[in-house]
Amino acid sequence: KNLEESSNEETLRALFEPFGAITSVAAATDDQGKCKGFGFVCFASPDEATKAVTEMHLKVVKGKPLYVGLAERREARQERLRQRYSPGASGGMPGCGCGAKGGGKGDGG
Repeated sequence: KNLEESSNEETLRALFEPFGAITSVAAATDDQGKCKGFGFVCFASPDEATKAVTEMHLKVVKGKPLYVGLAERREARQERLRQRYSPGASGGMPGCGCGAKGGGKGDGG
């Protein structure tokens, strides 16, 4: 997430190729072909994906810090967030209505 609007599949591949064999790349674009700010990179192995997340999360590219996380099914993400931010869940400041610091695994878009 947080990709610059001129980003495309070629730039995503170039950013992530140093971490391993890429099996697919997709950059979400609007009707004019501008990047919507997010994309997906799939690696041949979980170890390669983990290394890419570790090295690239919050790395500044074209003046913007990237958010890089492991893909997660929507249902699993929603349940994780529900548990994290539901009333009585630990991790947030009491009475603040906010949760713990971010940095969990990716959200898959």
